[in-house]
Amino acid sequence: MLEKIYEADIDEIEEELAGFEQRISEGTFPKTYKVYNINDKEFKLKDRFLADIQSDIALFDDILDELDSLKLVDKDPKLKKLATEVKTILMQKDNPNEPERKVVIFTEYIDTAKYLEAHLENAFPSCCITVKGDLNKNKTEEILRNFDTTHKKPEDNYKILITTDKMSEGFNLNRAGAVINYDIPWNPTRVIQRVGRINRISKRVFDNLYIYNFFPTLQGATYVRSREIATEKMFLIHNTLGEDAKIFEPDEEPSPSQLFKRIMENPDKMEEESFQTKIRQLYADIASSSPEVIKRIGELPPRIKVAKRYVDSNLVVFIKKGLGLFIRGILGDGNKPEDLVFENTLALIECKKEEKAVTFSESFWDSYYNVKELKESSGPPSSEISIEKKALNNVNTLLQGKIPELESYLPFLRELREDILEYKTLSDYTLRRIANLNSLNKDKAKIQKTKDELGKLQKELGTDYLDKVKSKLGQLETEVIIAIENVKEQI
Repeated sequence: MLEKIYEADIDEIEEELAGFEQRISEGTFPKTYKVYNINDKEFKLKDRFLADIQSDIALFDDILDELDSLKLVDKDPKLKKLATEVKTILMQKDNPNEPERKVVIFTEYIDTAKYLEAHLENAFPSCCITVKGDLNKNKTEEILRNFDTTHKKPEDNYKILITTDKMSEGFNLNRAGAVINYDIPWNPTRVIQRVGRINRISKRVFDNLYIYNFFPTLQGATYVRSREIATEKMFLIHNTLGEDAKIFEPDEEPSPSQLFKRIMENPDKMEEESFQTKIRQLYADIASSSPEVIKRIGELPPRIKVAKRYVDSNLVVFIKKGLGLFIRGILGDGNKPEDLVFENTLALIECKKEEKAVTFSESFWDSYYNVKELKESSGPPSSEISIEKKALNNVNTLLQGKIPELESYLPFLRELREDILEYKTLSDYTLRRIANLNSLNKDKAKIQKTKDELGKLQKELGTDYLDKVKSKLGQLETEVIIAIENVKEQI
């Protein structure tokens, strides 16, 4: 919540906090959410609390004084690089028929926006317009006249928009052909929203759109893990939605650890073969040399169990359920089942084309069921299950309630039910919103509130969002299990 209001003025902050308190009282948030009145007698640590705040303020003042004395801003390499790239972008044309490019520079912080404005205004006189938390109606109109191709009264007074994330949602800025992320938020959705300001469906202006990202140095990244965290979350988005857009780099792939480490590593090591590349190459080799094997794999049933010879005894089980992939097994004789990493199982499951299957060992079925039991006990926490269950119950109740006002949302509700049961792409936040829908009350005001929330959800997710997921993933089996037992070779 803080990240949404820290840019606002005092009146807006007070209004938002009042609404937040009201939503807590209505039970919108978990019971652990609570509002504390500092003047309440029950607030026994008032003096200590206020003293800690004053101590923090004093510490920040000292840090600012020390930074000022170092005069780091006078020789800011990041700012110089920004000015250079902006100049290149403004001059760039991929074809002669394109209009002149503009650029949107995003930052999370108001102070950073002010800092950039002061310096870029010197480098590009009268070309910059800045949003620093003061996004009133007049300024919004001025920005849209200069950056929105659909505006009825377009102008060309500004080429550079410097803004906080206040403009990362709901604005069409497609007269700009580039977005520069001067800093990377921990929430990668915010980055996608930023890029979405210039990547407007059915409103194409430029053949190519460019995304520039500033990241911390390797030393800085040790302390500020924004890129690593955002990249790992981006991996989840790719895996869930099959996102095609490349946000962080042109050859982006959904691997949570490799994206960050690969760019930061020594260039001499970047030619080393990654695990994902190795897997793709193995698959390509098989498809090329033995296409009949690939065809046969496509005809196999959803549950496969096979045994082969190996130097040690072990069992590896791949379980795909919905969008989840679990790799678990038993390594060594008599060991307990455990979660495994794919990289570590490749050698265990490889075999030659001509290799024959062998008979299962006597312990196979016991080991197999032990792994299956581990799978069941390693599911989501009970709190997640309860949220998902409540959301599903609410959807079912709304579908069966025959409420005329909600009739137009029945197809969307059926999509939500199918998603919850089969695909599980909805975030905890979205599930909680569905779980908090008032599905039983027939009061008109509360029905309208439920209708409004469904409208918001449908707008955010899209009317055909599940079809897009299905088209990316293909037809998923409810559960696919591949069990491979290695039977120790007898000497």
